[in-house]
Amino acid sequence: MKIGKRILLGLVAVCALFLGIIYLWGYKFNIYLVPPSPQKYVRVALKNMDELGLFTDSKEWVETKKKTIEETSNAKNYAETIPFLQKAIKVAGGKHSFIEHEEDISKRSMTKYIKPKAEIEGNTLILTIPEFTGNDSQASDYANFLESSLHKNNYNGVIVDLRGNRGGDLSPMVLGLSPLLPDGTLFTYVDKSSHSKPVELQNGEINSGGSSTKISDNKKIKKAPIAVLIDNNTGSSGELTALCFKGIPKVKFLGSDSAGYTSANQTVYLYDGSTLQITSAFVKDRTNNIYKNFPISPDIQTNNAKSSAIEWIKSQIK
Repeated sequence: MKIGKRILLGLVAVCALFLGIIYLWGYKFNIYLVPPSPQKYVRVALKNMDELGLFTDSKEWVETKKKTIEETSNAKNYAETIPFLQKAIKVAGGKHSFIEHEEDISKRSMTKYIKPKAEIEGNTLILTIPEFTGNDSQASDYANFLESSLHKNNYNGVIVDLRGNRGGDLSPMVLGLSPLLPDGTLFTYVDKSSHSKPVELQNGEINSGGSSTKISDNKKIKKAPIAVLIDNNTGSSGELTALCFKGIPKVKFLGSDSAGYTSANQTVYLYDGSTLQITSAFVKDRTNNIYKNFPISPDIQTNNAKSSAIEWIKSQIK
């Protein structure tokens, strides 16, 4: 056989192998040889839920998968399958899981950036920490505003106000507050197989997988008492930011129970640009308490969290 033919046959074999790999496993990378049918779209979504979801070992999930396939068997487009997949993902991952449409993702990217606030009341620095959704430049602005407020003001204590913070990108929130946090493990993700992944702070950087934000000064502030304010609108990354302060001396939580979205979501892209936000891990704080979408309960339940926090900080100053 001529060398040219051997090379050609070799190339054909490699291409066939490559196409076979894409056919069998391309869905894991959202790569398809041809657009998937609505039924294939559903099976791929359910497969990802099955692999990642926290509650997929249950009988309810087995029944839900079967029912979802049956209910979408005559779907003519992807949109017709979404209501059924929305129900399924809640069974697979719990209340924190959802499907986000491509248009919703676009709208979220246009959400107005809300900058954190800093004010001094008496001798107390009050930091208002809003939820964060924004670009890398805004993430840097957010984190460095908090960091500079901590390093440039004179105060005896700090209030970290996370009330109304529903989440978003964890990194700028935690990095901005990192002068108040000891280096090391902030909290740990625990998946359904009990595999652990610690989220660590080290030298002004965290391995949370969010925006690649850096702060100007990571010098630690060790002696100030810290009051963390939470309420029923503190959720998701807002709650995880609060949990970073659990187990630290001279920290007190005040307010009301948080929203109870203490878990981690993993993003999976579907063919049409929609995403599965599937809950794949619960959270363990540095005191080894595990939160399974449970609310964080404050040390002091109060409707006057700010004034109570100021009074508590005064009681800690000697």
